[in-house]
Amino acid sequence: MTVYENMKLLEERVKKASAYITKLRADNAALKEEIEKLERDIKLITAHNQELQDYVDTYKEDEERLNSSIEASLESLNEVGLDNLDLSDADLETAEEFSAIGGDVVDIAADFDIEL
Repeated sequence: MTVYENMKLLEERVKKASAYITKLRADNAALKEEIEKLERDIKLITAHNQELQDYVDTYKEDEERLNSSIEASLESLNEVGLDNLDLSDADLETAEEFSAIGGDVVDIAADFDIEL
C-alpha cells in the first residue's frame, strides 16, 4: 500500500470513529433522559406508596379504636345487667321505632329470641 492509500484508509477510519462517537453521545443523552424520567416515576410511586401506607396505618388505628370502643360499650352493658329485664310489648315497640333507620323497622323480639 502506498502512503496515499494508507492516509485514505486512516481518514476513513477516523470518519467512522467520529460517526460512532456521535451516535454514542446521542444514545447517552437518550439514556440520561430515560433515567431522569424513571427517577421521576420512582419518586411519584414512592410518594403514592407512602400515602397508601399512611392510609393503612390510619385505618388500623381507627379499627383498633373502634374495637376498643365496642368492647368498652359491651362491658358497660354487661355491668348494667340488661339480661334480666322484663320488657313489655310497648317497650319493645318503642325500642323498635327508636332503632329504625331509614324507615326500616327492626323486630327486636325476633332478632334476640325474646318471647313476649
